[in-house]
Amino acid sequence: MQKKIKSFILQSYTQPKITCMLVMGLLFLSACGNKVTRVSIPVKVQSEIDINTYSNFAVLPFVSEKSSAKLGELPIEIGTEIAALLRSSLARQKHFEVVDKQETARIMTGEVIEEELLSDTERLSELGHYFEVKGIIVGSYRFYTDTQPARYYGERYSARQQRYVMDYQDYMQKRYLLSLRIMIIDVDTEKIIWDEAYQQSTAEAHSIGSFVFSQMAPQEATLRELSKRAAAEFTRDISPHYEQEDRFLMR
Repeated sequence: MQKKIKSFILQSYTQPKITCMLVMGLLFLSACGNKVTRVSIPVKVQSEIDINTYSNFAVLPFVSEKSSAKLGELPIEIGTEIAALLRSSLARQKHFEVVDKQETARIMTGEVIEEELLSDTERLSELGHYFEVKGIIVGSYRFYTDTQPARYYGERYSARQQRYVMDYQDYMQKRYLLSLRIMIIDVDTEKIIWDEAYQQSTAEAHSIGSFVFSQMAPQEATLRELSKRAAAEFTRDISPHYEQEDRFLMR
């Protein structure tokens, strides 16, 4: 065995570096005589923010971006519902306290929430002091569709040819896309400490008839589902959590 390995090394001497790496790996495994096993273990991932400082939040209603394509007439309450989903997601984490919906509505009475407010960190900081929190969460959403013709290939049985033949069917693939921008404002410093856009999408396959019907159907349920996913992704980013990672054990 050792002679074969040495012969292989001599033959591969002029080959690229990757060949040498493979040879070294072969030598290592042959020397050890061990079996490599891949196992998945939980690894703790720390929050991407300082949760000792930012442990209590107020979440304001989200606003629709002006550039967002109109999908029918989305209710104006959608921004409030997105905030409620985010508030609920954060409240399930033991590390955070969140101002509830009723108190948020009371303090925000008479306040106009528009896209321009997102860049007014001074005003957002003032609101944060009213809520008595360290961080205030605001954001915007863009909800739109993308439709493309598609073709599905499959097999069908041909009675005439008495065998399976390749066949295809044309359809319309309609994708719903949500871009949810979430920001955290430090109430004391008036600085933006978090500003990320979370992308979520889902797709439907339609015939011509069902595609026309989908254009008239309400879109709120789809928007809520995508918002729920984005809220969960954001909460995971700023919360300590465990992730599965692969490790290689030799025995």
